[in-house]
Amino acid sequence: MKFAIVSDIHGNLPALNAIIADAEKSNIDSFIFAGDYCLSNPYPDQCISRIRNLDKQYSIRGNEESYLERLAGKDQSTWTDGQMQISYYCYQKISPDNMDYLLSLPEQMELVFRGITLYIAHSSEAFIADCEHREWASAKVAMRYKDRRITQEVFHADIYKYLDEDQQFQRTLGELENGIYIFGHSHIQWHYRTDDGRKILINPGSCGLPLDCIDAGIPYTVLDISDRDNIVVEERRVPFQVDEYIEILRQSDQYVRANVWSKVVVRELKTRREHISFFLRFAEEYAARTGDVQRPFSVAAWEKAYELWDGLVL
Repeated sequence: MKFAIVSDIHGNLPALNAIIADAEKSNIDSFIFAGDYCLSNPYPDQCISRIRNLDKQYSIRGNEESYLERLAGKDQSTWTDGQMQISYYCYQKISPDNMDYLLSLPEQMELVFRGITLYIAHSSEAFIADCEHREWASAKVAMRYKDRRITQEVFHADIYKYLDEDQQFQRTLGELENGIYIFGHSHIQWHYRTDDGRKILINPGSCGLPLDCIDAGIPYTVLDISDRDNIVVEERRVPFQVDEYIEILRQSDQYVRANVWSKVVVRELKTRREHISFFLRFAEEYAARTGDVQRPFSVAAWEKAYELWDGLVL
């Protein structure tokens, strides 16, 4: 049984299509989607439809789906702030049928193939607490490598050394049942296998917004299960014309209706590293300096904070 594992699409339809095409060339039997189908890129509805129309797929929801759920039934005339523009845009772009489908997805799933259990959740925290995010969240990775572009080999050497030596991770891993644990959320592609091969952790990275500082295509992971003793994990990176896609994003209605968020996404697409958490921190500091207590941030505060932050990080 051969699975293509995909996560964190974030409305990036061209990236999703590129991964599906690559997977289908490799005779994938089924897809596993680990959540976050929307927000940040301008094709949320099309991405959901693309996934729903695949012949064989298993999907769960992510944290972004929860943000959309909170907007359901709310008075849209009050959606006038700047900070949540991307959520409002996304909510309004998704068809009712696709929204119902999205919000009906489970938060976790267990599948059994050839006697092997696959445990699927959006975040590794469901399985290993903060062992990943403590040091390898996307913001931590951005700080670790700063302005460096690294290779997949360098990243693997660094994270494997850390996981091998981290006592908390090894202790938590030891407490898990045998099986394969699949998750996303961090936008960082990695996997880890115990010496006996009975426990495997897989994070396929982010299809739509990779933030691992690796300038080598868009990631997903192939899981090939022959039997309990023959499990192959292959991390793939599909070629993707980032500059061409950024121009498409800049011409989209999202770029008009959620301009600040879209500009931060462009920066993340270009650099392959997180920026949004650093901008949000700066916006909070700016609001504190000016005595602005409105949350979500008003359009004026949101745009002024971005203007100041953008000038500092260029």
